[in-house]
Amino acid sequence: MAEKIYLRHPGKDETVAVATGFSWGALLLGFVWAMSKRMWFATFIMLAVNTLLFFSGLWGETIGTIGLVLSVLFGVACGVYGNQWHRWTLEQRGYVVVRPAGADSAEAQATHARPPEQIP
Repeated sequence: MAEKIYLRHPGKDETVAVATGFSWGALLLGFVWAMSKRMWFATFIMLAVNTLLFFSGLWGETIGTIGLVLSVLFGVACGVYGNQWHRWTLEQRGYVVVRPAGADSAEAQATHARPPEQIP
């Protein structure tokens, strides 16, 4: 199972877990996944690319095959980079990475992310 990175907004009492690695949601659901994460720019781009690839498939048999291959490649690219885009979007909104409990170095933070300790 993929490690998770926890981000917290300084002004809110909200912690968001972002998985690392491949995003099956981004691959299978595309722009719907991006919309559910409130990634509006990514939603627009993914919808536009999917629409262009869909309409390119209506032009002919050869271009339809090329459109299918490009659509699959685009879906895989979204799956590979989806979680990175989600983390970047949250960081742009002011979220910061929460230091995991017991982490002594930046390397330990990156490789052994755990849920943050509860503050009484």
